[in-house]
Amino acid sequence: MKRILFIVGGCIFLILGIIGLALPVIPQVPFLVMGVLFLARGSKKVHQMLVTNPLYEEKVRPVIEKNRFLKKFLDETEAQEKATDRNPI
Repeated sequence: MKRILFIVGGCIFLILGIIGLALPVIPQVPFLVMGVLFLARGSKKVHQMLVTNPLYEEKVRPVIEKNRFLKKFLDETEAQEKATDRNPI
């Protein structure tokens, strides 16, 4: 159930970010970042794609290491993935 909520939330944030690209009133960057983070939390494929991207290691990883909230958010995702790998449903 949680995964579905994260995927739906990520899609909503991505849609708002895309709308923000066309409308100057809506900020696009925070919505796009939150959309990617929510999708990474809800989908193993998106999380793996995010982590294996070369730009992630170069630009994003240092920012995540400095920010407690983002670090906790993605660490919980990795822990959740490891738990589901051990106990497939």
